[in-house]
Amino acid sequence: MEQATHLNEPTVAAPARFEVRVAAVVFRVVRGELSVGLPIARGADGAVIRAVPTALPNASVDGLGLDMAAQLAASRAVPARDIVRIAHAGVRALRTGTAGSPSVIHIVSWAIARPVLQTAGSVESVEAEETFLPIAKLGAEGKLDAATRALVACAFDAFLDATLADAVTRRLLPRHVLFRKTDGFDGRSPYESVLTDGPAASAATPGAQHAPEVPLFVGLLPDPFPLSALREFYEHLLGAPLDRGNFRRQFQEIISQGPVKALPIFERGVPHRAGQLFTFDKAAWVRFTAKDPGSGRPRGRARVAQQEPPSA
Repeated sequence: MEQATHLNEPTVAAPARFEVRVAAVVFRVVRGELSVGLPIARGADGAVIRAVPTALPNASVDGLGLDMAAQLAASRAVPARDIVRIAHAGVRALRTGTAGSPSVIHIVSWAIARPVLQTAGSVESVEAEETFLPIAKLGAEGKLDAATRALVACAFDAFLDATLADAVTRRLLPRHVLFRKTDGFDGRSPYESVLTDGPAASAATPGAQHAPEVPLFVGLLPDPFPLSALREFYEHLLGAPLDRGNFRRQFQEIISQGPVKALPIFERGVPHRAGQLFTFDKAAWVRFTAKDPGSGRPRGRARVAQQEPPSA
C-alpha cells in the first residue's frame, strides 16, 4: 500500500552552500601613484578581467591556514620578498554570478609592498604596471566589476584606518585633515568615492598585546626618503593640501623624539632643490610608541609577512 503524501508537510530547504576563499588586496606605490594589485584573470564567461588574487585556506594547518593563504594570494600580485606587511580587513560574501554555483565567502586581507621607483629597471616596471592599476583611475576607466570593487573597498577601508592610526601620522597631520572636519571633504580619502562599499568589519581583540607595527608609509616609500615624498603621500591619500612649513615643523619634532632619523645625504638627479633624506629607526619606534599607548598597535589580525631572502 502506497504511503499518502501530505500536502501540508513543510518543505525542508536545501542548506546554503558557500565556498571559502582568502583574498589579498596589495597596495603599492608604482612610479609615484598609489596602486592596487589586480592581475589579469578569466571571468565566469571567459572574458578577460582584473581580479583580486585569492587562495584556498588549508584547514589542516592549525591556526595558520588563513595567514598562509593570504600570503600565497598576495604573492600572486607581487613577489613575496617585496611584501612588507599583511593584515586582516574583513569578510565579504559574494555571489559568483553562475546559476547553481555556491556563493563565495571572502576573508579579505590588505597588504603593502615595497615601492617601484621612477628609476626602476624596465623589467620590474613593466611587470608592476601590468599588474598594478592606479586607484585614482579605477572609477574613470570602469575597470572593476562589482565583486572586485567590493573586495578592494573592504581592504582599502582597513588600510586607511591603519595608516591614520599610527603615532607619526597623528602628529604630522592637522586635526581638520586627520578627522575630516573641514567643509568640502567627502569621506576620509578621495579614493573612497572610487571604491564605494561599506566599512570593513574590525576583528580586533580587546586587550590583546602586540608589538607595535611600523607606520605604513615606511613600507610604501623608498628607504631613505625625502620629506617631500612623505608629504605628497599623505596629500594624495587624503586629497588635501598640507602646509609645507607646518608639516616640516611637525616632522622636526618627530625627528627629535627618535623614530625618524635625518641622514647626512641628499637627493640626486632631481629637477628641483635636492632634499635631505631620512630613514626609519625601528628600535626608536618601539620606545616612541611606549610613550603613546596604542599608537602603533595593529587593528585586527595584523601580522608581518614572512620574508623570503632576496634572489641573487
